[in-house]
Amino acid sequence: MAARLIDAAFALVYLRLLGPTGTGAYTFVVVFTTYLDTVVDFGLNALVAREVARGVVDGAGAFRRVSILRLGLWCIGLVLVATVYGPLRGLSRLDDEAVLAGWIFYLALLPSVAAKTATGLLWAAERLELTAGVQVLTTVLRTALGGVVLFAGWGLVGLAVVSLVINVVTAGVLFAMMLRVGRAVARGARGQVAWLREAWPLFINQLLQGLFFKVDALLLPGLAGLSAAGAYGAAYRVSEGAGVVSSSFTLALFPRLARSADLTDAYRLGLRILLQVGLPLAAGVALLSEPIVRLVGGRAYLPDAAIALAILICYLPLSYTNGLTQYVLIAAGRQRLLTKAFVAALVFNVVANVLLIPRYSLVGAAWVTVLSEVVLLVPFRAAARAVAPDVGLLEAARAPLLATLLMAPVVWWLRDALHPLAAIVAGAGVYPLALWTLGGIDARQRQVLGALLRP
Repeated sequence: MAARLIDAAFALVYLRLLGPTGTGAYTFVVVFTTYLDTVVDFGLNALVAREVARGVVDGAGAFRRVSILRLGLWCIGLVLVATVYGPLRGLSRLDDEAVLAGWIFYLALLPSVAAKTATGLLWAAERLELTAGVQVLTTVLRTALGGVVLFAGWGLVGLAVVSLVINVVTAGVLFAMMLRVGRAVARGARGQVAWLREAWPLFINQLLQGLFFKVDALLLPGLAGLSAAGAYGAAYRVSEGAGVVSSSFTLALFPRLARSADLTDAYRLGLRILLQVGLPLAAGVALLSEPIVRLVGGRAYLPDAAIALAILICYLPLSYTNGLTQYVLIAAGRQRLLTKAFVAALVFNVVANVLLIPRYSLVGAAWVTVLSEVVLLVPFRAAARAVAPDVGLLEAARAPLLATLLMAPVVWWLRDALHPLAAIVAGAGVYPLALWTLGGIDARQRQVLGALLRP
């Protein structure tokens, strides 16, 4: 979360210096590189964390075999890079600088071959504080160096070079930490073919998840122009930052889920907590979208980015729910059940974006993102009922939804009557009071809170 806050501070710089058009090109290149990163990852990190945490495979053997696999996947990705930045370049309207930056960003993925696998082993050892510390430090360096290159006028190419340098440093630090912690706790082994076979559903799910959530960033430059893509990128930057709460919480919980025979209690508690955070956060960002965009990107992105953000942020509680449910099913070994859900969401997302973006531009893309989470929610919840039949979504959402409805008018009125900061302070006071009064904090949560606060 600290790293995301630093990233948000950096967004204050690059959104202004690159402008809407430059931000549109930057968003395209970064999102495409993220897809390529998914290919290199191949869903192996979750598999490494689960299998090593269970004591099924040896940590040293897992690192060697998985790293070799990822190196081969990186080489395969070169074909995709050459195609998109070559024959298909005209569809995205990228100039020479953006294309060069895209190649350097992909080269920067090469050190992550070792870094990702080391992260998986530290994840299995439940030493996420180490990887989080590295992430914060490298984010500070990336932000500082990124600011320097932008102010020096080196643009996208400078940002790409910074990414390459930082990834090399990160890989070295994580590898050293992995050697110190160690995870050689099992005698079992698994060959490359077995790793690929087991990781294949995870890779497909991860790729489909990324495609259905971010494919609009690739379609917007060609269908609505780089300026619209840049405004959407500013809105997306804020909404993505809000998603760090769910991802951090879920990743920290996953090794425990993998060892749990009964997932019901952890799933219920996690769902309640995430909805208690996600619902008021989504409402607050939607109501304060204009001052947020003005702060993050400046007036050049108004009003389009503010309108898109007010719509886009509605996906947040749905995304929190789907993210936790996904890892509950992975922990139960039912990752193959997720594939059909992601395929349905992806098909809906692509078709809806192609139909709506030419007519409604970034507003259409924002609504499609929200509706795609709904499409994903239905099969996810159906699959989760087989694993944890006693966990109810409506039951978990009732109290935080009512508390959010009590908070929203206060935020709305103070935003216009006084100042957005006054609205934030009042909302932060009204919501927890309403949640407690409505019985939203149950005995299990009070027990957890008591344990955390106990000296």
